[in-house]
Amino acid sequence: MQKIFYFYLFVLVIGTSSATAQDAEHKVRQTIDRMFDGMMAGDADMVASTFVDGAMLSSTSTREGTPHVQRMSADQFANAVREGSGGWDERIWDVQITIKSNLATVWTEYAFFMNGSFSHCGQNTFQLANTPDGGWKTVALADTRKSEKCLFDVNKAEESLVRIALRHYLDGHATGDGAHHNQAFNEVASLYWMRDGELNQRSSEAYIAGASGSPADNESERVRYIEWVDVTGTAAVGKIVLDYPGVYIVDYMSLLKIDGQWQIVNKIFDVDAE
Repeated sequence: MQKIFYFYLFVLVIGTSSATAQDAEHKVRQTIDRMFDGMMAGDADMVASTFVDGAMLSSTSTREGTPHVQRMSADQFANAVREGSGGWDERIWDVQITIKSNLATVWTEYAFFMNGSFSHCGQNTFQLANTPDGGWKTVALADTRKSEKCLFDVNKAEESLVRIALRHYLDGHATGDGAHHNQAFNEVASLYWMRDGELNQRSSEAYIAGASGSPADNESERVRYIEWVDVTGTAAVGKIVLDYPGVYIVDYMSLLKIDGQWQIVNKIFDVDAE
């Protein structure tokens, strides 16, 4: 009997540890996504909020066969975003996150577009620390950079743009503001789910109109994240997890690229109430 008890205790500890590690990975990814969202919007304050004081950025390239390194502070980078007009579109994929205690390392592939035009590509590496006042923040960022012979999977590069639409959806849940959901859904979209063996359907218009207008009272206890995204051409699917006290929801989103913008055209979901 004692052996069985210790076995279940071991499973509980391992499961809790795995869930905690996964939660940390999602928070690290959220910090990186927030920086890129700020770049796209030209929001210098959003960009600056993802770095610790004194953080540095380094770019490496090869000029006439010689390695070259260019450095700037995070403050200088945020100022460059402030002076720009937005449209800094950096698309990342093959994101690899490793966390050891309060330190995280992230590698990504990327392609950078300025106002819709391709500029350069390469790899990013982030060093992040778990800070007491603001969660995970970047302490150092470095990238490789080249503008020629950039061969990459266009579908993978589109993943970042799909995630923007899905983050609008998540922001709607976090704030209760239907305007975020309005940016995520196409007007023809519908939501489908099963309840007591019966198929239910609701239009996205009705769903958005039902927004509460404010965050939930237990918002600090709610966890949301994008589990995965898959893209082919102008079609994509994404899996979203909403892990709330007493209820666990999984959304499967179907998206299409319409007039150059990814929009949710269909949502099916499952609700598991504890």
